[in-house]
Amino acid sequence: MLVAVGWLIFQTPESSREWWELLFFLLLIGLSISIIAISRSHYHKVKDIEIPHSRKQLLELKELVIKKDAAFVPRLLLFEKSGGFVGNVEMTSIKWWMYPLLLRDASLLTLFPMTYRFLCDDGKTQLSFRKTGWLKQSKLEIFSAENNMLGTYIQAELKAIINIKGKLYNERQELILPIQASGFSGSFSWNDQQERRWAYFYNGMFPHEYTHLFRDMQNDIVELSGDISEEDKIRLLAVIGYLFFTRIKS
Repeated sequence: MLVAVGWLIFQTPESSREWWELLFFLLLIGLSISIIAISRSHYHKVKDIEIPHSRKQLLELKELVIKKDAAFVPRLLLFEKSGGFVGNVEMTSIKWWMYPLLLRDASLLTLFPMTYRFLCDDGKTQLSFRKTGWLKQSKLEIFSAENNMLGTYIQAELKAIINIKGKLYNERQELILPIQASGFSGSFSWNDQQERRWAYFYNGMFPHEYTHLFRDMQNDIVELSGDISEEDKIRLLAVIGYLFFTRIKS
């Protein structure tokens, strides 16, 4: 605005053509002002929203809502379906040369070897996994909060462009869950070889006041089976966290 006023004072247009040229720049300034006004309005809607902290631990939940954090460095936020904040999933370290990739597409970081961790709301690690390999095959090594190796997940990366296909193994390298999903679209479930359902994915409602914060009403919700062991639940959550990370866009 100061530049436009200064231009008008020192370089007042003298012809209709110059006025039209000036009008183009004034439109850009008007657009900038509109964006500022809209952003400020959105800020006032969300600044007083208080998200309660869940009283449950991650492994106690039967349903989990997964949201992308609005941050430069990608991160997933985890909530109860009732709205309580449970924790987050984040990368433990990002190398300096990876930061330019964040400007292009944050999901590109998932192509490189990286360690991820699930943190509860007090900052304690609930589980972690280390991703290795890329292009042809990705491998996740899954660890408990005590850093004990619990299993691995192997996925054919070249097929993941359209369909996600992978296999989840326990620490003895026994297959416990074949995983398949078509781009995470629609509702679907993951069942083991005994047709026991481990997880059900669907879009559902979240507390209405949070729609101002996240700008949507269709939320990714995962229903977790209560019939699996705690170790299997950790393995399952690691795979879910990784696959949702690959969907993050800048």
